[in-house]
Amino acid sequence: MSASAECSLKKDEDPKVHVILEGHKQPLTSISFNPNGQQFATSSQDKGIMIWTKWSEEKQTGPNYRYAGHGDVVTCLDYSSNCKLLASCSKDETVRLWAPTIMGKSDVFKAHTSSVNTVNFSPDSTKLLTGSHDKSLKMWDVESKQFICSFLGHNNWVRCAKFSPLSNLIASCSDDRTTRIWDTISGELIHTFVGSKGSPNYVAMHSNNNTIAVALNNGSVKIFDIRNKKLQQYYELHDNTTCLDWHPRAKYLLTSGRDGKLRIIDIMEGRPLYTLSDNGGVITCKFSQDGAYFASGVDRTVVVWKTNFLS
Repeated sequence: MSASAECSLKKDEDPKVHVILEGHKQPLTSISFNPNGQQFATSSQDKGIMIWTKWSEEKQTGPNYRYAGHGDVVTCLDYSSNCKLLASCSKDETVRLWAPTIMGKSDVFKAHTSSVNTVNFSPDSTKLLTGSHDKSLKMWDVESKQFICSFLGHNNWVRCAKFSPLSNLIASCSDDRTTRIWDTISGELIHTFVGSKGSPNYVAMHSNNNTIAVALNNGSVKIFDIRNKKLQQYYELHDNTTCLDWHPRAKYLLTSGRDGKLRIIDIMEGRPLYTLSDNGGVITCKFSQDGAYFASGVDRTVVVWKTNFLS
């Protein structure tokens, strides 16, 4: 990527650090913003979950709530769209559904026979999707915590899986170097995107229900059209792309990497807009529900940024 494709971050309208938050004792693993706009959650290798409710202020000394219960590393978090639940999964092979309040009560169930790496609510909050080291995806009923069905086909660890905005599709990625699209009703595999270089770490569904973005450990980002089953855009951005997230306006894509960089891509123009530096490898990143902020996880630290470029 040439220097001319990047912006310098010296102008007032560029993204800038809003607040730095500390509290975890081990590196972060996941970030999720509550759709209510009042809180976000972080998870860590320290087995804990922290809830932050004053992140829009310029100073905050620590988390507002701390949740404990998992017996191993908490690998992923996701808030339900109705704001009533926070789902977490762990290397302890379980999933927990928390009431995101001060008490933080949770229901727990054993979801897989190995580490659970990803958890995602359906858009209507009635279903839950999980993926695991045991190579399977599973769908669950949220209210009853009952197993619905499995999606089988990956032949290595499942790293990430997400429902589409219309809930009719699931996108999953795995260490078998594939990204797969599934039909949620029939359970059938619709298509497999195969990569010859790099394994996918993370997948995100676009709001148009037809586009997915994939982060790969070789530092690249790929954007696929599901209907045409073709690669639309390709970027080499990091030395290991760890996470990505679509902005609510769906025109921008946020990516993070172990090279200590965050990048924001303008998908319509097909070019990176911003390159932001953090002090250490960035493991996770996420936009707030309204897109006014985004957060990144750098070692044990949460960095909250003001997006600003919306103006």
